[in-house]
Amino acid sequence: ETVTYDMCKTKGGAVGERLAAPIALLKYQTTRSSWKIADECVQICGGRGITRTGMGAKVEGFKNYVKYAAVYGGSEEIL
Repeated sequence: ETVTYDMCKTKGGAVGERLAAPIALLKYQTTRSSWKIADECVQICGGRGITRTGMGAKVEGFKNYVKYAAVYGGSEEIL
């Protein structure tokens, strides 16, 4: 909540030097949490969790989206 407020009110917005570290840590935390959730969904659904059609399509799509979002936002391995 505080980071969002600062992004709106600070000169330079989200690109500002002061907000770089908190935003990077929030991104890291959300992508790691999302990956854990996606992994648990695949474990619960078993083989259906990795199919592109049928009952596992949503789980497989979410799993792929999470990885895409993590890479798109910048590699988290460099933190």
